[in-house]
Amino acid sequence: MTKSESKVITQLTELVDAVLEGDYKRVSINKEIEEVNDPELNDLTQKVLLLQKQYLESYEFILDLSQGKLNVSSPHDNSFTNPFKQLHSDLRHLTWQIKQIADGDYDQRVSFSGDFSYAFNKMILALRERQILAELNEENKQLFQSFFNTSPDGVIICDLNRKIELISITAKKMLQLTDEDVQEGLYLDDLIEDEYRKNIQTNFEKLTTGIPMVFEEIKVKKKDGTSTWNEPNASMLKDSKGNPKGFIIIFRDITRRKDNEQQLLKFADDLQESNSAKDVLFSIIAHDLKDPFNTLLGFSKLLLESVKSGKYEDVEFYFGLMNNSAERAYSLLINLLDWSMLQLGGISVNLEATDISELIRNNIMITNASAQDKKLEIIYDNDESYWVVTDKTILNTILRNLIYNAVKYTPEKGRIVLTVNSTPDFYYISVQDNGVGIKEENLTKLFKFNEFQTTLGTNNEKGTGLGLLLCKHFIDLLGGSITVKSIYQKGSTFTISLPNIPD
Repeated sequence: MTKSESKVITQLTELVDAVLEGDYKRVSINKEIEEVNDPELNDLTQKVLLLQKQYLESYEFILDLSQGKLNVSSPHDNSFTNPFKQLHSDLRHLTWQIKQIADGDYDQRVSFSGDFSYAFNKMILALRERQILAELNEENKQLFQSFFNTSPDGVIICDLNRKIELISITAKKMLQLTDEDVQEGLYLDDLIEDEYRKNIQTNFEKLTTGIPMVFEEIKVKKKDGTSTWNEPNASMLKDSKGNPKGFIIIFRDITRRKDNEQQLLKFADDLQESNSAKDVLFSIIAHDLKDPFNTLLGFSKLLLESVKSGKYEDVEFYFGLMNNSAERAYSLLINLLDWSMLQLGGISVNLEATDISELIRNNIMITNASAQDKKLEIIYDNDESYWVVTDKTILNTILRNLIYNAVKYTPEKGRIVLTVNSTPDFYYISVQDNGVGIKEENLTKLFKFNEFQTTLGTNNEKGTGLGLLLCKHFIDLLGGSITVKSIYQKGSTFTISLPNIPD
């Protein structure tokens, strides 16, 4: 590795660390990164610079939102800001709704988020009720009748015993009731699920004493026996002398909203779990990147001192250690780049005819140096070509990670065997080793993003578990699957399946 390439890797590492630490000032410093002779390193440079650009754009966009600047435009083609784009749109719409409400538009329905919307819509309903009651007090019966029959909410009028006297068209549809049901004598309490009935009865009793009540969200029974979530509100009706004579209840079916709230809560839990796992992943990667680079820096210094002093007997040894460290760092960076592309949705499947045997042999050759260091025997004695229509690059990445893992967790003089089998519908590729194996309780954790396994290799090689996670995501993209069988201290077999797609 040249000094220029080493410098570029150091600059990229510092920039990625700054992004991971959320250090805006460090990320915003534009340091010129020179172009080197390694095209893959140049490509990685462009990807990291794109990551820097998207981070700065998203930081400024989110900062504007936090300062109430709602007229700003969201960055294009920036997945970091995707979760905030909907918030941006919702806040602008909410601002418009508030202006409409201030102008007397009480038909607005705020659906911003959970308790906020609940409180806001309660306020809107209270304003509407005041308007309706004022019109009733003015004996504007025609206007009240129009509201009663056309309101999108259900409306029920009952006496002090909560016997229903009038029910709006909307309410009848919501509860599957008819005029005959009301005429036969129907009480409000009959419509409420048992677990909410006592509390509702208490609220109505307090309402008759003049104590204003806020009714909780309740479940009501429809005629067919099913239940729906409803948000009720009630007011006391008085006669011309000011004496209580009954209640008017306005209610809304919020079943869909309740379902959405549950989905949002689950999404929030999943998002928190995902973010926690990402924090762990980045912490592991930041730690594991230091080791190979420290080795490179340390032995390059020793190498330089040996050359200056004319002691060349250790040069080959130092170069070997430096090469192994560079390979580990490069492999980790490639996996990190692939994972980042997956998260950004930047990986697409390009199908082409691919010889599985050729890919296996190429990857055995690539890992041969590491295998020889541990005197491992890697066997693939199948001379047959297996042609499959798949994404060659993605399949190559999967095989590279599986073979590399087998080398890492197989002790000296161990054995790794690769096989390919086929059926009319699938190809099966297996990587079997007689290494350290996996404990049974850890098998279910291998492909889970929030449960990384950081077991050291047999020669204390470090790992993040990111390689297996990539294998799982990539094989899913190819329409296949990955399974593992393992006996602790005896070895493991990883098998991937690929659909046999006709040309």
